[in-house]
Amino acid sequence: MDRVPTNALANPLVLPILGLLAERPRHAYALFSELRSRYTYLGVRNSTVYTLLNTLVDAGWLRPTPVGTDRQEFRLTPAGRQALAERVEREIRDGALGDRTAFLTALAYLGILTPDAAAATLEIRAGRVHHEQERLAHALDAATGVPELHMIEIHFYRDQLQREHAWLDATARRTRSGALAWPGQES
Repeated sequence: MDRVPTNALANPLVLPILGLLAERPRHAYALFSELRSRYTYLGVRNSTVYTLLNTLVDAGWLRPTPVGTDRQEFRLTPAGRQALAERVEREIRDGALGDRTAFLTALAYLGILTPDAAAATLEIRAGRVHHEQERLAHALDAATGVPELHMIEIHFYRDQLQREHAWLDATARRTRSGALAWPGQES
């Protein structure tokens, strides 16, 4: 059975819903279809999306506008844009290092942040990744005499973190230098 957050605003679908609506307004079914297409790993269900849309309207993060006679188009409000930016920043900065799902979903909307905020957020995560790399290196050093195969997952994770750290560092530098094109800025 799926765990449903007691606070609907904590649902993992909220971030991509807000993100997709930051790209452009959409009606509910188009939003549902795009979520299913782009976020297959989130297990998107029609009823959940419709319930969350109502919750986000009630929270003041979305505004529905009538389109035709039987459909509403949903638009992100300034409060919704702020909520999206806060979620993106928090998930990239503080999200679990071993769980790539939430990180990748937030990373898709990095452009909602200012370049300085994005670079700072990436640098904080890079620092956390580096600290975890050091922790794993110490654990491997302390495991002298233990065959590599018995700790193969630690070696794998350490190598993954190495690549992640390099990418985070390079992307933060490109963001700060302006080499990474940013929405609303000339490249």
